[in-house]
Amino acid sequence: MNPSIVLLPNWIGDMLLALSMVMRLPESRRSTTTLLVPEQMSSLVGVLCDLPRIEYSRKNAESRRASVSSVRNGGFETIYLLPFSFSSAWFARVSRVPVRRGVSREMRRFLLTDPLRKDAVNCNNEKLHHITREYADILDMPFCPPEEWNGIALEPDKRHTGAIVYCPGASYGPAKKWPHFPALALLQEADKIVVLGSRDDSESAQEIERMAPGRITDLTGKTSLHEVAAIMSSARAVISNDSGLMHLAGYIGTPVIGLFGSTSPVWTRPLGKRSIAMYLPEPCSPCFEKACRYNHYRCLGKITPEAVREAMESVCASSAMPSAVPA
Repeated sequence: MNPSIVLLPNWIGDMLLALSMVMRLPESRRSTTTLLVPEQMSSLVGVLCDLPRIEYSRKNAESRRASVSSVRNGGFETIYLLPFSFSSAWFARVSRVPVRRGVSREMRRFLLTDPLRKDAVNCNNEKLHHITREYADILDMPFCPPEEWNGIALEPDKRHTGAIVYCPGASYGPAKKWPHFPALALLQEADKIVVLGSRDDSESAQEIERMAPGRITDLTGKTSLHEVAAIMSSARAVISNDSGLMHLAGYIGTPVIGLFGSTSPVWTRPLGKRSIAMYLPEPCSPCFEKACRYNHYRCLGKITPEAVREAMESVCASSAMPSAVPA
C-alpha cells in the first residue's frame, strides 16, 4: 500500500479524538501511515501511539519551510487533512503530495484533489453526530463509535494512585467552566484530589483547596502533557469540563466524567467505555459560545455536585457505561 500522511488538528481535544480513529485503521494501512503532528503536541503523541511522526511547525517562515520540506521528502502518495482550515489545505498543496483528501470548506476546494462535499459530512455547524464520524469519512474508513474505545496502557505516576483528578479549566471560555468543583471536593471528603490545568487555572485550584484543606494537590501550571497523562493513568477517576484534558483521560481509558454546558456531548463526548457525559441543556443550548449571552450559565449550574459524585461512583464501579446519563 502506498505511504500516506495524516495531518492532525491543532487543538488537543480534537487531536486526541482524531488520533483514536487513526489508531483503529486496519494494520495494512497503519503500517504505511505517518502522522503530521502540531509541534507542541509531538512529545505527547509519541507517548500515546507508535506511529512515525513529523512535526508540523508554524512558528515562523523558516519552520514552515522545514515542515514542508519534511513532507515533500517523505514520498507520500496521499495526505488526509483532518483540520478543516484553509491553511492546512494550502500546506498540503505546497508540500506537493499528489492526493489531498479533506472536506471542501473554507474556500479550499481548489487545493484538494479528493474533496468531500460539505453535505457529505457534518461540517455545517449543526453538529448532529460525533466529530469522529467526520474524521472517519476523511480517512475513508468505517466509523467506530467513541464509546467503543478501549484506552491504552500507559506507565502511571504512582505518587497519585487512587486520587481523583479535577480539571476545572477550559481555555475556550467561561461557558465551559462548571462552577461547583469546590462543593464537590467538600462532598468527596474521604478522597485525595489532584487539580490539573494551566497556570490560568490556579485561582480555581485555590478555591477548591479552601474547601478541602490538606487533601488537595495543586499541580496547575506545573506539569507537561506527558506528566498529566501519567497522573491520570494512576487516578481513580477524572472529573473535567469539556476540554483537552477530558479527552486525554478518555484516550487513556481512565474513568472520566465530562461536564458539558455550551457545547454538546453529541459532538465531542469523551472517548471510552468508562466515560459519562453530563449535560442538562437549556432552550438556548448548545450555543457553542465562549460566554453565556444571557449571563446565567444555567446549563452548567444545574449539574449538581451530588449528581457528579454519584455518576463518578457509578462509572468507577462499572466496566461499561452508556454514552450519557441525566445529570
